[in-house]
Amino acid sequence: MKVLVNKNNDKVVGFHILAPNAGEITQGLAVALKCGMTKAQLDSCVGIHPTTAEDLIGLKYTKEEDGDV
Repeated sequence: MKVLVNKNNDKVVGFHILAPNAGEITQGLAVALKCGMTKAQLDSCVGIHPTTAEDLIGLKYTKEEDGDV
């Protein structure tokens, strides 16, 4: 999974996910994206455990970082 963030204003502009129930996760995030969610707001959410969607909370690596993650 990947969250796409505009570094100029911290707004989440998209995400990629390949997982079971990806459609349900997409539907849930679509409303937040349309409301202008920021990465800080996403990170402040509580991840529902045990779900794949909880892994979207707190993603921290950027494409500029080098190395295997």
